[in-house]
Amino acid sequence: MKNLTLSKSAIAVCISTSLLLAACGSDEQDINIVSTSEQVFAGRAIDGYLARATVFLDSNNNGTRDAWESFAFTDNEGFFSFNPNTNTDYCAEDATAEEAQYCLLSSIPYSNVVVRIDSGYDVLTGEPFAGQLSRRVTSNSGEDVRSSIVSPLTSLLTNVESDNQGAVLDSLGIDEQDLNIDYLDTKAGTGIDANLLNASLKVHKVVTVLSDRITDTYDEIGNQFGTPNDASSLVYPALAQQLINSGSSIDQTLASSQELMSVLSVAETQTKSLYESKDFDLPNQSDSQIQRSFQRAATVGTNINRVVEQLIMDDPNFDATDALASARVIEVITIKGLNEGTNNDTSIENMRGFFETSEQNLIDTLIDSLKSDSADITALSRNSFDGSDVESEEAIRDIATLPEDALPFANLGGTSFKVSDLDLGNAPSDVDDAEVEFYFEGATNAISGRFDACVKFIKGANANTGELGDGNTRGELVTGYWSLLGAGSDSPSSFSVLLTIEFLSTTYQAILKPAGKETINDIEYTLARFDLDGDFRVFHSENGSQMISSVPSTNAQCEERLPSRVGL
Repeated sequence: MKNLTLSKSAIAVCISTSLLLAACGSDEQDINIVSTSEQVFAGRAIDGYLARATVFLDSNNNGTRDAWESFAFTDNEGFFSFNPNTNTDYCAEDATAEEAQYCLLSSIPYSNVVVRIDSGYDVLTGEPFAGQLSRRVTSNSGEDVRSSIVSPLTSLLTNVESDNQGAVLDSLGIDEQDLNIDYLDTKAGTGIDANLLNASLKVHKVVTVLSDRITDTYDEIGNQFGTPNDASSLVYPALAQQLINSGSSIDQTLASSQELMSVLSVAETQTKSLYESKDFDLPNQSDSQIQRSFQRAATVGTNINRVVEQLIMDDPNFDATDALASARVIEVITIKGLNEGTNNDTSIENMRGFFETSEQNLIDTLIDSLKSDSADITALSRNSFDGSDVESEEAIRDIATLPEDALPFANLGGTSFKVSDLDLGNAPSDVDDAEVEFYFEGATNAISGRFDACVKFIKGANANTGELGDGNTRGELVTGYWSLLGAGSDSPSSFSVLLTIEFLSTTYQAILKPAGKETINDIEYTLARFDLDGDFRVFHSENGSQMISSVPSTNAQCEERLPSRVGL
């Protein structure tokens, strides 16, 4: 019998298809209220650093945040509760509302609890973070937990008994104290730790692809309440157990499709057990179909491992820009693995082959292009990596960087920015009309602040009857916070604007990126790529950024700002 619990996917569709809001909400992401009890959990999320990720206390270790479990968000540098770089205590009594959203504290004292982190954006790549990280933390009598690094390496050990942790650490070639090293931190003068970066990236990206194949097959995972947010909470323990059972090094395991199939087998067994306990219907696929899909995921995992080995080596000259470019390359091949679906993407093998057989000047050109702020991994992730696509330096630069007319965001404070979907659907019975106008607060050279936004979303409505339909709105006022990802006083611009959106007591994270220009019917539009909860769209702006004349304060005023284009 099919479980009829409201699914997370239905809620995600309700959010993303209504651009920012729609008339639906979820108490799963309610605003974090600072309680009077004060066990503080502080640390940093790192794959690359994870900005605006959700961090929560998983007290029952079920991979999802239950209603009673505390949560917060990471800041733009991946910190939660305390940022030592700025000396900001997000849990201080006088913290602002914007700062308090990064405070993780619990009204229940814990001596042993799992901290989990998912969603948000990878600062190195500027892309949505896929998967989930975790760390088991302990304290004495519920005292505060400070400066915890949460990384792929800590995730691998979350569910490993103490007697077996030495075996897992040995397979990684690290010591226990290495789990507390920020391997991307160059402020301490030690530089990038290439060994830890190598291990972390290949572990998490392989786990992510394997987990994605689990959820592609067993799609209740992450979509029904009571299931893990992400199958990586099942795959990480399975990978750790494989390392313990086989005695292999992490390099040997990730290079072996047979060993990765063993990991998938264990994770699948756990998934089936969960399905049985929840009374979910099993997938309508044959065992042979599932096994072929899993075998392909294992093969993709070995390809990712080979690219990481090719790019990140123990070299004293390996620096922050090398780490940036390498992370972006690895993200490209990972995206390919996540997106290939049922049709095997031969460009994954082509990409691996590019790094193994191409002339060094072509490899150097790609790496150098990806060190730039204007690098475009979206275009690369769609590239076939065969023949003329990568046979010249000029061609490589073209596919690896944004168009020259895609300019970074700067001086947003005090400006408005209106974007529109030019597709108006089919009149009169199936019309669409989606527009958003942002109003960014702050000084001209500000790199963060509050914003208001008017949102109009009409999809599939009937212009003859004037009926909007569920989830549609002629104009809605929402609020939130904005910040330029990676920007600072010395470099106050960015190709990514992070948006924390508050609506109906719910908080959502989104990102806005420039995508060049396009001329349609003699009108030149500025293009903007918008991502909300994994839903990617490209919108058009006719006027670009404009100085704010006034800011609407009601839904009615928003309707006036965004008049109907379809007669509704």
